[in-house]
Amino acid sequence: MSVLGNYLQGVQHFGVTVDDMAKSIEFYIDILGGKIAMSGDGFVGEVVHNTMFQKEDLEAIERGIDARELGIPDVRDGSKEALDVRFVSFGNTVVELIHFRDAKLNPNAPNAIKKLPSGVGYANASHISFHVKDDVDLNKFAITLEEECLKRGINVACNRILTVRSEAERRQVALKYTANKFWNDPNPDYFVEGYSDSDFGDFHGWSLFYCKGPNGEQLEFNQVTRRSKELFIKAQREYNQEMGTSFVWPSATSL
Repeated sequence: MSVLGNYLQGVQHFGVTVDDMAKSIEFYIDILGGKIAMSGDGFVGEVVHNTMFQKEDLEAIERGIDARELGIPDVRDGSKEALDVRFVSFGNTVVELIHFRDAKLNPNAPNAIKKLPSGVGYANASHISFHVKDDVDLNKFAITLEEECLKRGINVACNRILTVRSEAERRQVALKYTANKFWNDPNPDYFVEGYSDSDFGDFHGWSLFYCKGPNGEQLEFNQVTRRSKELFIKAQREYNQEMGTSFVWPSATSL
């Protein structure tokens, strides 16, 4: 029997980093018929950077190299790169288009890091995001995931949103710095100073953490609640109406 399967409700999206955002949108929407659920341009900041790249940054420190050598853009403060995203609903699942570009340019600029060869044999060019049930504490789930993997000899370390300089520091940060939560949590133990009270717009209610799977594959675990959930359901309904499908939003909300 699955140890953590009851915390999940399927796969929420598949992500792919794209070099040309405009052509990608044309392909996935105008040609394949996907519907935009959420989009945002110019994401930067320590929390965003650590959420996505903490493991690589720690590896670079350990090896004494620049993280750029590992294909890592710098979105820490908006002086170098910035992140653009588009979530495209296909009814039963979502495709996330990810794009890192020079922060001084617009989303039509090419991706800041060179493309991988397109052969399916090349790993880590995309990511899978598992959909965690609404009532699960995502911070605690990340710790449980790490502990279960450790017992089995599987190396899975979940990125924290706080900047750290070593693996020991990563393990010691407070629980509230585990998942990136796009809302002001009323629980003071989860309030992140200078971040939780930000205006998250359409992303209000989104939350996630990143980690690597046992083969180094990029994984994400996320929740879709509040405003973001409304937008995803709206996009799903639009897709259903146009394509004649009848997909429904996952309703499992308890363990």
